[in-house]
Amino acid sequence: MWRKWTLAVPVALVGAVLTAAPAAATGGIAWQECAAAECGEVRVPLDWSRPGGEKITLAVSRLRATDPARRIGVLLINPGGPGGPGRALVRDHGAELFPADLRARFDIIGLDPRGVGESRPAIACPVPPNDPAVTQFPSTRAEYDRLIGYNRRVAAGCRAATGPLIDHVDTVSAARDIDVVRSALGEQKISWLGLSYGSLLGATYAGMYPNRVRAAVLDGALDHTIGSRRLAVDEARATEDVFGAFARWCAAETSCALHGRDVRAEYSALLDSGVGGLTPEQIGYSAYGLLSLTDYWPDLATAIRDRAGFEEGGSAPAYRVIACHDFPSDIRSFADMSARVAEVRRVAPTTRGHVEGWDVQAGCLGWPIPAKNPWGPTPVRGAPPILVVSGEHDPATPHSWGIGLACQISGSRLLTWTGVGHTAYFNDTATRQREIDYLLRP
Repeated sequence: MWRKWTLAVPVALVGAVLTAAPAAATGGIAWQECAAAECGEVRVPLDWSRPGGEKITLAVSRLRATDPARRIGVLLINPGGPGGPGRALVRDHGAELFPADLRARFDIIGLDPRGVGESRPAIACPVPPNDPAVTQFPSTRAEYDRLIGYNRRVAAGCRAATGPLIDHVDTVSAARDIDVVRSALGEQKISWLGLSYGSLLGATYAGMYPNRVRAAVLDGALDHTIGSRRLAVDEARATEDVFGAFARWCAAETSCALHGRDVRAEYSALLDSGVGGLTPEQIGYSAYGLLSLTDYWPDLATAIRDRAGFEEGGSAPAYRVIACHDFPSDIRSFADMSARVAEVRRVAPTTRGHVEGWDVQAGCLGWPIPAKNPWGPTPVRGAPPILVVSGEHDPATPHSWGIGLACQISGSRLLTWTGVGHTAYFNDTATRQREIDYLLRP
């Protein structure tokens, strides 16, 4: 799904088309130079049920179109998450991440969603969302109870540090914010590039404001109907598939640090023992991140060979809090948990279910903050044709999710790519160009 900005878990009004009145104009954005871009702020309601009440601040950045005479409009970027900041991405990495033809024709807009990055207030959790001493794969009732207790302590700390915002960082609220940003930019319509979790945010916006969408690419698609069991199991199965592709690459590629060795056996031995003070869960989650981009595969091979180089990792505060609003766990007992541990270990005997979907399911177990945007469909009606992009070998957003999301969007086009990795944008140049061609169309 979703954590790294380079990638990319993951509506409130389920069962009906989401519609909303256009947001009121905010008087524009006071832009200031920041690095190679411009930066500004937009004020939005803290609680959209009380639009005249307390306000919060969203951080935005802009790269102006380099060919103003042929400018199409604005292209908003969401790089994933939940909790992925867009402002710094566009400000600091725009020239390298967005091809010249996109930069020529669009003002590219980076947005930090509410509670994220440089938006204020930001989600803060003084108790880390993950503790290596508290397993997310409990094998006893005592371990299960300890996980629930720890999650509740995390949530209590998040609430104390974040304040009232913590109840209002769901994806529907973030989608409403986007329309305020659109209005502040002075645009009648926006184009959207949403990667991973950004596909859910973009689909939610399109469902609520279909006449405000010019074009939208949803790459690394999330299906918000699947529930927390499939969230974990589908990712575990897909990650096992991708690890098989990684092992085959090592067998064929002489530069792989594990070339000529039994990759599965060496990785399994590593998970059995742990290394460098890291738990098997920390190693597994770190390896999962490295599997997501094929450019990282040499690093993964070296880390397995050297038994070093894995990151401690763990969920960021914004990731955990937003995920628990949008992807609440439906585990209700230790028996439920035991059955799911057995299932992911069965479908993923090598990688063992160390995936983001499991981190969300286990991390939101017992979460005391009510989910404002629980599982349900993301219907879109009346928008222009939307491009849903899904990979056949994507460890973080499996292909079945792309099919599921496309089925919820009237008139959508599903573009399937056959390569390996999370999102075509960062793994397959030919498919990325097809996304760009779609965005540039008249």
